[in-house]
Amino acid sequence: MQQVVKAIDMINKMVGILLALMLGVMSILIILQVISRFVINLPLTWSEELSRYLMIYIVFLGASLAMRHNKLISIELLPETLTGNKRKSVIILVMIISIIFFGILFMQGIDMLPLVQMQSSPGLQLSMAIPYASIPIGSFLLALNSLAVILDELSTKKEGES
Repeated sequence: MQQVVKAIDMINKMVGILLALMLGVMSILIILQVISRFVINLPLTWSEELSRYLMIYIVFLGASLAMRHNKLISIELLPETLTGNKRKSVIILVMIISIIFFGILFMQGIDMLPLVQMQSSPGLQLSMAIPYASIPIGSFLLALNSLAVILDELSTKKEGES
């Protein structure tokens, strides 16, 4: 189990590096767009579109990292009031329900790709399958990190055990 969690964490490390690069590129693009529009008076027609697509990927990939480190917004009233095995059971149940949801999202995202593949974006003339691919990629990574949370919960000892 620990080897699976380590493999997921290695994937997360690569995703984190990719996120940093995407955020840097998006920031530079937005700055260039502002300068070119208001200083040079010659707007870049493609930078806003690329920034939007980068933001979509950043949200999906970042959400998967947040899931792994329990940083997503959640209501933790029930888990916080429980202790020991009951708390673990609730967390595992929530993660199983999340994996089911992410599986549905993954399948719907895959089903949508052929429908948008022939469409192209207005500024970059990219296939719209590229931005829409963020849905199955992000949902797969979210499910993977939910699995890592389950494996972590199963491998931690009960309170009071040594």
